[in-house]
Amino acid sequence: MPAVSRSISAVALFLSLWLIALLPQAAGAGTLVVQSDAEEQEAALAEGLHAALVRVAGLDSDAVRALADELRETPDDDELPAALERQQARDAGGYRLEFDRTALRRSLRDAAVPMIVGSRPSLLVWAVEEADGRRDLLGTASVGEDSGVLAALETLAGERDMPLLFPLGDLQDRREARISDIVGRVTEPLFEAARRYGPDGLILLHLRPAEGETRARALLVHRDREYRAEATGADAPAAARRATAAALDRMGADLARVPDEPEWITVGFTGVAGFDGFRQLRARLDGMEAIERVQLDSLGRAALTLRLRTGLDAEALGEVLQDAGFTAAGEEEREEAGRPDAALWLGVR
Repeated sequence: MPAVSRSISAVALFLSLWLIALLPQAAGAGTLVVQSDAEEQEAALAEGLHAALVRVAGLDSDAVRALADELRETPDDDELPAALERQQARDAGGYRLEFDRTALRRSLRDAAVPMIVGSRPSLLVWAVEEADGRRDLLGTASVGEDSGVLAALETLAGERDMPLLFPLGDLQDRREARISDIVGRVTEPLFEAARRYGPDGLILLHLRPAEGETRARALLVHRDREYRAEATGADAPAAARRATAAALDRMGADLARVPDEPEWITVGFTGVAGFDGFRQLRARLDGMEAIERVQLDSLGRAALTLRLRTGLDAEALGEVLQDAGFTAAGEEEREEAGRPDAALWLGVR
C-alpha cells in the first residue's frame, strides 16, 4: 500500500475513534421521564417514584414498593428524594417527573432489590375478548373495533420497558391462531402461528363479562415455564392490564437477580463492522440494566473489544448476553480478530 494511502487510512481510523469517544451514552444511562395524573404534588411524587423503580427493575414487588417509600422519606442534600432530577406541574394537569436512571439502578442494587438485568423478553399477545355472545381475536389490523385492550397493554409495555408484541389479527392469524386454542391454553399451535412475529414467548389472554365487570385470565409462556394470573376490572382494558401485569411480575421474579458493585469487564465481539456497527452494538448493550457504561477498547475490521461496567462477573454477563441473542465466538473467529485480551468473546447476529 502506498505511503499516502496508509496515512489517509490512519487519519480516517483516528477520526472514527475520536467521533466514537464524543458520542454520548445512550438512553439506558440517561434521564427517565414519568407522568403522573395526581393533583397533589406529594401523591404525584409517590406514584412517580414507584413507577420509575418498576420500570428500571422490570417488575413490581414488595421490595420495590418498600424502596420507593424509603427513598421518598429520605431526601438528599437538596431536600429531594434520591434520583429525582426535576418535578414540574403539567399544563393539562398532573406532574412530569425526571429521574436519574443510573441513580435508580444504584438504589435498587444497594437495597438488594432483584431486577431484570438482561434484555427484556419480547412476548406476543394472543388475546380473545368475549362480548354479546361473540369471541373475537384482537389484533392491530382491527384496532379501531377493539375496546381499548391493546392500547392498555401497549401503555403497560412502555411502563415496564417490556417489548409486548401484538398480532395483526389478519386472515392468516385467524386461520392459524384458533380462538379455541387461546381460550383452552393450547400453546404448541399458537407458537407455530406466532413464528411470523419472532417472539421470545407468548401471553394468552381471555377476557369475558362477569357480573357487570370483566374477568381476565392470562397465561404467560417463556423458556418452557408457565405463569398464570387472573384479575377483574371495571372494563376489559383494566382487567387485561391487571392480569397481564401480574403474569409479567411472576415471570420477572424468576428472571431477576441482584447485581454486585459494578466493575469493568473487557468483552470481545466478532461480526461488527466499522463505526456504524459499533454504534448499533452500543445502543443494544445500553438497553440492558446489567450494563451501566460502555467504552470502546479496540476496533478492528470485523471485530472490536469493549469495556463494560457491570455488576455481573464474566460468566454471568456471558449468560445474560447469550440470552439476549449473542453467540459464543469460536476459536477461528477470535483468530481473525487478532485475539486481543478479553474476558469473553461473543458473536453478533
